[in-house]
Amino acid sequence: MAKLTIRKIEETFLELSNPESGLYSNNHIFEPEFHQEEYVDICRELENTDGSYTISQCKELIGTIHRGTQPKYADIESEPDSLYWNGMTDDLGNEVDDDKANVCALKSISVRAGFIDLETARSVTKETYKKTMHRAGIQKNDILINSTGDGTIGRVAIFNHDFPAVVDGHITILRFKNEYLAWYIGAFLMSEQGQKQIIRYINGSSGQVEIYPQDIARIWIKPASKKHIKKVATDFKDACNSYKKFKQDIKKALSSV
Repeated sequence: MAKLTIRKIEETFLELSNPESGLYSNNHIFEPEFHQEEYVDICRELENTDGSYTISQCKELIGTIHRGTQPKYADIESEPDSLYWNGMTDDLGNEVDDDKANVCALKSISVRAGFIDLETARSVTKETYKKTMHRAGIQKNDILINSTGDGTIGRVAIFNHDFPAVVDGHITILRFKNEYLAWYIGAFLMSEQGQKQIIRYINGSSGQVEIYPQDIARIWIKPASKKHIKKVATDFKDACNSYKKFKQDIKKALSSV
């Protein structure tokens, strides 16, 4: 049974700090999830917690929260042998490091729950990378959030690699000055409190769902001591490094058959 929530009309009002072309500076929000108590209560609770802050208020945030762009791929999807980019793990379990190799391109399917699945990545030429890196380029410790599509929207992962890469237009990029804080915020966004806030701001229906950068900016972050932030970040990063080694070890093992 669908949930019913009755609210005053003024409570459906949401300011748009950076309205896109054609939108007003504020809009009425009639998405059902935006008004459900289980989502609203979390926002209220965090808003009233000492030391909490929205992502847009974080002084460690670098630049604007934005999405990547749809890339022109260098490989042919039906021809696996055409996929060759710096950082990929080859069939022997070794990381490719070749001046002639292309650049990694991540799709929304590559952003899993807490980790990056490089096996689903594609590639772009170095020329394409240079043209789009200002918008779609990602760096180590960037938070990536799937921002469109049923089944994938809301998934969060940290890019924990040193090689260059770009993301498509379905992925939102968050970048922070403090490495530990980036990993902590990424972990929080995957928590129940983080995910329910993401669900609250999802727009659309029938598979065409979106969460926009300006709404991700509204998400409240639970405060924590520097010691706790570092512990969460370190544990999270260690787990991702273990996954990376696991994938490489599997290929090394299979290569000997």
